[in-house]
Amino acid sequence: MLDRAYISPEVMARQSKKNPRVREFSTKVHLEGETYSIDSEDHGIQSPFIFTRIFHRGKIIYSRSLDYRNILEAQDLDGRLKELIEAQQQKAIAALKTKKQAPNRTYKDYHKEIETLININNHAEAFSLSIEAAEQYPNNPVILSYKGFLEAFVGKQYAKGVNTCTHAIKLINEQMPIGKEFFLPLLYLNLGRAYGAAQKKQEARDSLTKGLNFDNTNEDLLYELKKLNIRRKPTFPFLKRSHPLNKYIGKLTYKLQSMTKPV
Repeated sequence: MLDRAYISPEVMARQSKKNPRVREFSTKVHLEGETYSIDSEDHGIQSPFIFTRIFHRGKIIYSRSLDYRNILEAQDLDGRLKELIEAQQQKAIAALKTKKQAPNRTYKDYHKEIETLININNHAEAFSLSIEAAEQYPNNPVILSYKGFLEAFVGKQYAKGVNTCTHAIKLINEQMPIGKEFFLPLLYLNLGRAYGAAQKKQEARDSLTKGLNFDNTNEDLLYELKKLNIRRKPTFPFLKRSHPLNKYIGKLTYKLQSMTKPV
């Protein structure tokens, strides 16, 4: 209830001990006998994102990120950042009061919400949600795979995103020796998307093709592959691509590759 919440009068700002470039802002909220800590981190102009989290009894129950690249040229950047951080913290408090805490969500809930946000091109919100989901389910391959793609696509952290997606595939192989084939198309899809965001088209194509080996009718994989618009080199480069020999060998090679599943 709004009238039963008490918010500390000052937001305490400090430098992060882990990373001097990161500025941290903390607010204590007392709501119906419980104390919550709302922490915001400004990662600086080299990585212009503000991350806001709510902590309760040592657990993260809410997490959002805000991209502020659009105001980097502002004359009063510090003032604008202060306004953004205050706005982010007010949104966090509002979410807390409406009881939209993360512990009520299963990993399937997160999966569905993230996928929906991606499908409507709201990648920034999907990124925020994937961070929150990964904090709740740090060893879930599906959640980590989405987070990796969005780290590359939204956060422009290409190497980190690819590594996260690759780690997700490693986890699914370890956790599910049987039945992993159901999840691998999605995991290779996100790895391909991460490579695509990094403009590594050949690596993206290879990843998407591996996903098609498990589900050759997957519309998302086929769509991403079509977007890349990469044509393989002809088997015999001294002949024209349209030569019957190149066409026949090319089709045969593709069919053999689709029959061979990656380890």
